[in-house]
Amino acid sequence: CHDCDITGLLCVECLLASHRFMPFHRPSLWNGKHFQQQALHELGFMLPMGHNGRVCPHVHGQGGPQTIVIMDINGIHEVSVGWCRCAGAPTAAKQLFNNKLFPASMARPRTAFTFRVLKLFHMLNHVSRTTPWDFAGTMKRLTDNIDHQGVPDLYKTFKVVQRQWRIVRTWKRSGIRDPSTRRKPGGLVFPCVSCPLPGVNLDTDW
Repeated sequence: CHDCDITGLLCVECLLASHRFMPFHRPSLWNGKHFQQQALHELGFMLPMGHNGRVCPHVHGQGGPQTIVIMDINGIHEVSVGWCRCAGAPTAAKQLFNNKLFPASMARPRTAFTFRVLKLFHMLNHVSRTTPWDFAGTMKRLTDNIDHQGVPDLYKTFKVVQRQWRIVRTWKRSGIRDPSTRRKPGGLVFPCVSCPLPGVNLDTDW
């Protein structure tokens, strides 16, 4: 596995066992002549939703596992997801949120972004002025720098989701649990500590 810090060769069974909580790594499989990159889901890996990382006993009901596209800090991945299909189970979007994955759609999610890749872009955008276009292009080249045209283009989707991420983070910082409730004017704005504020950093009789 090129993304693991520990080098060494593993059989497929041991590789899948060691990557139970590392679903966004890219291993290479010996094909008899050379090592060829393989997606984990092509080797039989499935990312379980719910049940604290264990596979739902009803995962094969109502269509079984589903392959979705997920962007992480090391590129874009196709991942086989095993939804929890127990009675009263959360929606697919909520299951993704519970696993720190931001879905691109609340109704029928087929694309998601890890929280850490959204945090990374948010910081790069503020500090380095990285644009969504440049970031999405970088993720494509991290996935495949030779044939990046064959990698899913998530630019338009990422552009929308990173905006949603920003407003959700703003709600969280402002202590807003339910965004549908009425908010005071300026409730999402932080006061500027550098500006003169009478009674705060400026004498009231200035």
